[in-house]
Amino acid sequence: MKSLSLLIAEDEVLTRADIRAMVERAGHIVCGECGNGKRAIELARQMLPDMAILDVMMPELDGIETARALYSLNIPVVMLTAYSQPNIVKRAENVYVCGYLVKPVSEQNLMATLRIAYARWRDMQSMRQELAETKELLKQQKTIARAKALFANAQCISEHAAHQQMIQDAMQHRITLVELSRQIISARAAK
Repeated sequence: MKSLSLLIAEDEVLTRADIRAMVERAGHIVCGECGNGKRAIELARQMLPDMAILDVMMPELDGIETARALYSLNIPVVMLTAYSQPNIVKRAENVYVCGYLVKPVSEQNLMATLRIAYARWRDMQSMRQELAETKELLKQQKTIARAKALFANAQCISEHAAHQQMIQDAMQHRITLVELSRQIISARAAK
């Protein structure tokens, strides 16, 4: 696993120091640390860490609400807490927390959790990117299909012939088929 930049938010100073020592021994970098959720969000915006380790119960803003804010910043979170009640675990699950460790935690468990949580986060990011690309491709295909139907209707030719003509026109004008399709749709809407 590559070296990660980590943000640690834990209100117990000794626990925070222990976590810092564990992650640094494993070759990771602590880019910021604090004892409350509001400060964690500020540090996350400034430092843009690869991942954050948050305590659940902190002053000013609890770790779960902090995790919600970090999710919107595209920063994965591992919760490290003394609380394992089902309602707290459910709240953490609902804000897309990637890992949940109950204190006291061993270095081995922390490192394994960080590794798996970061791998799952990367997988999720990859799927999001793929989904966005697929949506864009579908949108383009719909635009081309609409333009093809309009062009075929206007020229009194088959959609296949319209498609072939559109491809030739796009190549001749050195534009994409999608751009040509948008022009056809715009021109038709202007009439």
